[in-house]
Amino acid sequence: MARPKADPTDRRDLRVNLRVSPVEFAVIQEKANATGQPLAAFARAAVLSRKLPTAAGPAVDFETKHELRRIGVNLNQIAKALNARREAMPQSLDRVCRELEGILDRMTGYGPQDHERRPQL
Repeated sequence: MARPKADPTDRRDLRVNLRVSPVEFAVIQEKANATGQPLAAFARAAVLSRKLPTAAGPAVDFETKHELRRIGVNLNQIAKALNARREAMPQSLDRVCRELEGILDRMTGYGPQDHERRPQL
């Protein structure tokens, strides 16, 4: 009895070529052997099973970066002056800082929970 034909979407008739060094090849082959899989099956599983990092948000143009840097410098000067006088930050300044963070989050695609991972401009 003949083997049933594979669904065209499941056929593996395309190739992905990858150049590796002899050392990298040996490591890949060793890992494949350790799992008991053929090299191709191991490589396919390794490539398809891992979650890849998402691309960074949209690129910010030079003028926007420059303006954000200027705003940051101004905020730093205000903070130094307030600290020197041992004054608390006014609520209006706190609100402006939160608004600026929101704008930066929207521009970069990061959320408030990602502030420590957000790239520095």
